[in-house]
Amino acid sequence: MTIKSAHLVGLLALLMGVASAFDSTLKRDFPGPYCALRNTCCTDRHDGCSLPISTTLCYCDEFCERDDSSDCCPDYRSFCLREPDPVISCEHKGVYFSKFNSTWDNCNECRCLEGGRVKCDEDLCLTDDDIINGVNSIHRLGWSARKYDQWWGRKYSEGLKLRLGTKEPTYRVKAMTRLKNPTDGLPSSFNALDKWSSFISEVPDQGWCGASWVLSTTSVASDRFAIQSKGKENVQLSAQNILSCTRRQQGCEGGHLDAAWRYLHKKGVVDEACYPYTQHRDTCKIRHNSRSLRENGCSPVDNVDRDTFYTVGPAYSLSREADIMAEIYHSGPVQATMRVNRDFFAYSGGVYRQTAANRRAPTGFHSVKLVGWGEEHNGDKYWIAANSWGPWWGERGYFRILRGSNECGIEEYVLASWPFVYNYYNVKSA
Repeated sequence: MTIKSAHLVGLLALLMGVASAFDSTLKRDFPGPYCALRNTCCTDRHDGCSLPISTTLCYCDEFCERDDSSDCCPDYRSFCLREPDPVISCEHKGVYFSKFNSTWDNCNECRCLEGGRVKCDEDLCLTDDDIINGVNSIHRLGWSARKYDQWWGRKYSEGLKLRLGTKEPTYRVKAMTRLKNPTDGLPSSFNALDKWSSFISEVPDQGWCGASWVLSTTSVASDRFAIQSKGKENVQLSAQNILSCTRRQQGCEGGHLDAAWRYLHKKGVVDEACYPYTQHRDTCKIRHNSRSLRENGCSPVDNVDRDTFYTVGPAYSLSREADIMAEIYHSGPVQATMRVNRDFFAYSGGVYRQTAANRRAPTGFHSVKLVGWGEEHNGDKYWIAANSWGPWWGERGYFRILRGSNECGIEEYVLASWPFVYNYYNVKSA
């Protein structure tokens, strides 16, 4: 066996039998340069056109143009023939993938192009390490951020559309008469969960359905039914009933609060057990012109002789901080609308306020339930609010937000309504 043949056998062993004219994985492992290092490109076969590679030699002569010449230097074709390397795979953040496939970088798809270049989409993701680290790096901010697996891989536009869902308040809401309450004797802190622990509904998860406009409405109304009835009608009202049956709203793509409250007032709803939430809008299952629970296959609360749907009075608005506090303290939770920034999705705990980490990202409207208030040792006043993203988010589904400064518009559109509870003390004549 000649010296040249011995070298070829050694390189073939290194390549584990690869018989192609160019192996991109070899260039990935041994990038060189080789031919370019000595500016060497020979015609015919020249042993002098060899360079060391691993435990053998590679060559930069025209014999490399044979189909079975696996002993070529990895940069022969790109340097000597000025040809782009045929791309078999690319690398992005430690992930190798072929040009026939793609990989994902958070919410963005990355593709493998000629020359080993990687091209990724540049959409803004719902969350990423930059915004989480940006929030947590702000000294004495008062709240912290963390990574949620539920957000990873989702675009921010998806979050705005499908994790919020409340449309900007209409003129009808903005023009509502603002109710004023007696505000004497309010405590410095209050939580409806402490006063009415068994009457406050659990935090729902709206899923990927822009239904905060419905879920916050039925959650507030449900709590008030239980409170005003002193527990006799401790019922969870059906958000799906409104989501599927309300006209001129967009279901999981959003709706207006006045439409949800108007439906509760004019038509009424059944309970959650009878018409459960499905995280999507389906065909309305309520019988046309029927307002009977039993005719729609539903049962009233035990020991309550009710057969009509659950309804409420007209919604009313509150504006001043003290009026909102008094309303919660005396009558139960209220509904608030806030403008959500991108950093809010990463909220983990503390008293929220928007930060510069948002970098002028778009915002959206969202409705939540205010259940109380308090004050930090440093003097920061806050509201306690229930979100509709499930108990895995925030402080077991709740969050605190600055109070008294209309942070994110939280105090601008606050609504409530009185429930029409059953008259338990009505004595029927014989």
